[in-house]
Amino acid sequence: MVDAEQVGARLERLEAMLEQLEEVRGGGEEAYLADAQRRLATERLLQLSIQTCIDLAAQVVSEQSATAPSSYAEVFKILGDKGVVSAEVAERLASAARQRNLLVHLYMEIDDRAVFASLSFLDDIREFAAAVERLAE
Repeated sequence: MVDAEQVGARLERLEAMLEQLEEVRGGGEEAYLADAQRRLATERLLQLSIQTCIDLAAQVVSEQSATAPSSYAEVFKILGDKGVVSAEVAERLASAARQRNLLVHLYMEIDDRAVFASLSFLDDIREFAAAVERLAE
């Protein structure tokens, strides 16, 4: 059984980050590109949001599966295979996990337009969060 208290705390923090990222997305790409502080804050919020999803997904997988993921991206594939999220959402979240790796490890090569495009993951993150919340109930 998924630890509801721990999941709730993570989901609450995730929602706060998603709200800030929605503001950035709503402001448009040009405003994002023109503001260095906004870009840096967005990168960090995106990284933490995706990491939170990875942590939640790993918790669910460890509690519901004997299959151990070999990567952050694979943890979402396992959840897709188990029907926790659709296969399409699982694939997009796997892409988000790869984006997180770029933000963390290849920070000197970040493409600002690609980061802004990554805000398209927000809807999938919300869908994933809702699925995890249902599991925790």
